[in-house]
Amino acid sequence: MNNPSLKLPAILMLMLLLCCFPVTCLAADYRDNIAVTVVPVKYERRSQPIKNSGRVSNKVESRLSFKTSGLIQHIGVEEGDTVRAGQILATLDLEEIDARQKRAASNHEKAAMDLERFSRLFDNLLVSLQVKQDAQTANDNTAAELQIANFNRKLSVIRAPAEGHILKRYVESDELIQSGQPVFLIAASRQGSVVRIGLIDKDIVKVAVGDSAKIVMDAYPDIQFSGSVSEVALGTDSGVGTFEVEVMIDAQGLSLRSGLIARVEIMPASQELQYYVPIEAINRVDNGVATLFVINKKSATVKAVSVEVLDFLQDEVVVRGTLSSTDKVIKSGASYLRHGSAVTIVDET
Repeated sequence: MNNPSLKLPAILMLMLLLCCFPVTCLAADYRDNIAVTVVPVKYERRSQPIKNSGRVSNKVESRLSFKTSGLIQHIGVEEGDTVRAGQILATLDLEEIDARQKRAASNHEKAAMDLERFSRLFDNLLVSLQVKQDAQTANDNTAAELQIANFNRKLSVIRAPAEGHILKRYVESDELIQSGQPVFLIAASRQGSVVRIGLIDKDIVKVAVGDSAKIVMDAYPDIQFSGSVSEVALGTDSGVGTFEVEVMIDAQGLSLRSGLIARVEIMPASQELQYYVPIEAINRVDNGVATLFVINKKSATVKAVSVEVLDFLQDEVVVRGTLSSTDKVIKSGASYLRHGSAVTIVDET
C-alpha cells in the first residue's frame, strides 16, 4: 500500500532543484542576446590553387613499327638503352622484301622499254593511239609499284627518330610480326618530362597555358619541382569525362622515369572575385551548402544566409551566395543562433 507521506519529500526535492537550476539550461539551444564576435566578409581577387595527381611521362613518346609484315631478323637495343637519331634499332629479314623490289624494278624496266618502242611505232603510224596509251598506262603502273616496293624496303628497317631512350621493347628476334605492330616505345630526351592530370569543368576554365605549377613526388620527397602548363585540352576524355592538362616539369637535371606518380598544384594566372569567410563562421553544412549569420547592426539581430561552399583553405572558406562586400558575419557564437536572434557584439575586427 502506497504511503502519501513518503511522496512529499520527493516532490519538495524536485521543486528545490527546479528553483536552483537555471531556466536557460532547459531551454532550446537557440538563445537571444548571445555574446558574439563579428568579422567582415572578404571580397577579393585571389588565385586558388588547383590540385590533382597524375603520372610522369616524356613529352614525346613514340611507338615504332615496321611498315610491312615479316620475320624480325635483328634487334639491336634493349629496354633502357640510350639511342642517337638515325640509329638502326631493328631490321626485318629482307629476302622476300628484296625479291619484291627486284620484281617491281624488272616489271618497270620492261614497261618503260615497251612504251619507248610503241611510241616510235606510233610516230611511224604503225600502231594506233590506243596501243601507245596502253603502254603509257602500264609504264605508270609499274613505276608506282616500284615506288611502293622501294618505300616498303626503306621501312623494313626501324631507325631512331631522335635522340632518346628505349622505354619498352615489345618483340624479340625471329618473331613473325604484322604490319604496324609496335616494336619499341621510345622517348625523345630533349623534349623533357611532363605530368598529365585530368580536371573537371569548373577547374579547367581557370587554367591557361603558361600558368605556373608545383610538383612533388614520393620518389623525390625532399624536392619540390617547378613547372608550367604546356597544353590544355579543348575536349573531354570520353572515358572519364575530365579535361587533360599537361604540365611541363623542370627536372633540375634529374632523369625522371616514365610512370612516376606526381602531385600537381597549379596556380592560375587569372584571378576571380570571391567571398572569403572564417572557417568558424560556417554552420550546418549539408551537401556543399552552409549557413552563415550576417549581423544587422541597426537592430542588433542576425540574418541566416545560405551559401555554397567552393573550397576550404587553411583557416578560411571560399563561398558563393547572396553576400555583400560590406557584410559582417558571426565568427563565434553562431551555433546558438537562429534567423532573427538578438545578439550582443563583444568583439569586432
